Amino acid sequence: MVTVVTQFVSALLDPRSMSGGQAPGQLPMLTAMLSLVRNEFDRVTGARDAAAPAGGTAFGQRATSSATVDPTKQHVLVIGVDGTNLSRILADPDNVNFLALMNTSTTGPSSIVGHTTISNPSWTSILTGAWGERTGVVNNVFTPWTYDTWPTVFNQLEALDSDIQTMAVANWDVINGIAGAGALPVDRNLFVAQVEGDTNWLATDDDVADLTIDAIAGQNAPNFLFSYFVGVDENGHMYGGASQEYEDAITNMDENLGAIMNAVALREKATGEDWTIMVVTDHGHQPQVGFGHGFQSPDETETFVIVDGPGFGDGYVNRQYEIVDTTPTVLTLFGGAPRAASDGVPLQTLGFGFLPTNLVEALEEAIAENTSPDLVTSLVLGIRTIFTTIPYYVYGADAGLPDFLAGPGKVLLDGLYVATNVPAQIVAFLTGVTGARLFPLLPPPAPNFPPANGGVLYPAPAIVA
Repeated sequence: MVTVVTQFVSALLDPRSMSGGQAPGQLPMLTAMLSLVRNEFDRVTGARDAAAPAGGTAFGQRATSSATVDPTKQHVLVIGVDGTNLSRILADPDNVNFLALMNTSTTGPSSIVGHTTISNPSWTSILTGAWGERTGVVNNVFTPWTYDTWPTVFNQLEALDSDIQTMAVANWDVINGIAGAGALPVDRNLFVAQVEGDTNWLATDDDVADLTIDAIAGQNAPNFLFSYFVGVDENGHMYGGASQEYEDAITNMDENLGAIMNAVALREKATGEDWTIMVVTDHGHQPQVGFGHGFQSPDETETFVIVDGPGFGDGYVNRQYEIVDTTPTVLTLFGGAPRAASDGVPLQTLGFGFLPTNLVEALEEAIAENTSPDLVTSLVLGIRTIFTTIPYYVYGADAGLPDFLAGPGKVLLDGLYVATNVPAQIVAFLTGVTGARLFPLLPPPAPNFPPANGGVLYPAPAIVA
């Protein structure tokens, strides 16, 4: 079977192996479409400068130096909030903790237009510093081998200094899988299972916040802590991004954010430490119930990066920030240097941004300027999403099968996974994913972590995307 697949792929991906029997114009048309997608990818990953847009007081680029940094004395907290539109946060003045944080931070109203708006590719970009087109992550199937080639922020910090204490708290096991992957995994990895009866995931998000606060308040707080919350995204899938339930999930996240920020403030007061806090999302959400995200509408590509800490201005806006800058920024804060292969850059190198007269209005104006890519890019990336989503749904289809069907069901589904993943990887490669790969052919084992919160370990929800 491996030989057959290899020959099949070679025939498709290597023009030299093709006979002259293809339809006239087939390869030129494919090349032209791929060129358009690659041009869009090059545009969104091109060099960035520190120039500030109009609308406030601009400040130039700051120099950075890590010569005197003791990495074991640094404290950085990154909060990941899945599937959260900044525009929805800003629309509700009751989100007082988000607004308070932005008033003491620099906020980047970013967009991932031209990139897939699916969770695992985006979180891998956030946690490695490389876009999904290069890492090869195209859907929500956790592929542990990815992080041997593209080390995570945890791997890079551990390599920088093994005395740096790292920790992850997450209520999606794929995040725990990423944190535990690579040669030097996270020191402490807490998976928060869905609380029994918590159909909207908000109580489960609360458990993530509680464990995060416990870690911050503990005698030996981690130097680097990544906390991930899935509740907003889940409600976007179930009810739509314009729903009351989505708004309520953001409100719940706002309350958890306030509690976490209070814990940091109390620790700083007690110890004299000066923490850096980053808040980031992976994608936005369609307003209506449906796919949720995965395509290229401005609602789906809307992202943000918020940074509060030494060297970042209060109430500033920097439109150069991108989510892929997260890991390079963290490495720099610990005195390290980003990998040469990183697509992201340290936010410290992108200037102060600008200080608007009205922060909320400035952010809303920036978000309003988000656009979709050209029609061909939208179409091609949409095709990629459709093809690569199919093996993901096959991958999780055996969850909940009765014991007597588990064995034969797995054999059948493994075969179906291979049958759907092979064309998915080919489509991914042809649409600009240079990191696409076919081997190993069989699906990887799903992440498996004991719950840290005593929750009931339900099958991973298919709606997480």
